[in-house]
Amino acid sequence: MKRSTITLAVLAAALPLAACGSSSEPANNAAAMAPGNASVMSADALGAKIRNLPEGQRRGVLFRAIRDAGPSGASCQSVTAMKEAASVNGNPTWNAVCDGTTQWTIVLTADQSASVTGPGPVTIK
Repeated sequence: MKRSTITLAVLAAALPLAACGSSSEPANNAAAMAPGNASVMSADALGAKIRNLPEGQRRGVLFRAIRDAGPSGASCQSVTAMKEAASVNGNPTWNAVCDGTTQWTIVLTADQSASVTGPGPVTIK
C-alpha cells in the first residue's frame, strides 16, 4: 500500500475551470494554492470535491493517484472505468480500472493523501 498526496492533483484539475469564468474582480489563485489551506480540508470534503468533478477530471485524479503509488502503478496508461465504493473506515473510496486490465482501490484520508491498493482483478465495468 502506498500513500500519495492528491490535493494538488485536484487543484490542478480544477484550475482550468477557474479560467473559464468571467468576473469583474481579479481572481486570487494564490489563496487557493497556499499549502496551509489544504490542511483544513477533511477527507469527506476532499471526497466531495472529487465526486463533483467532471468525469474526465475525476479520472485524471484517480489516474494520478495510481501512477504516484509506485512502480506497480507506473504501467497504468489510463483509467478506463471507475466507481465510488463503500467508505473504508469512514473515508471516501473509489475503485478504478487501469487499461481495462487491473483494478485499484483509492481511499482518501484526512491528511489529504490517498491510500492506493492494487493491482487486483477487475470487478467493475
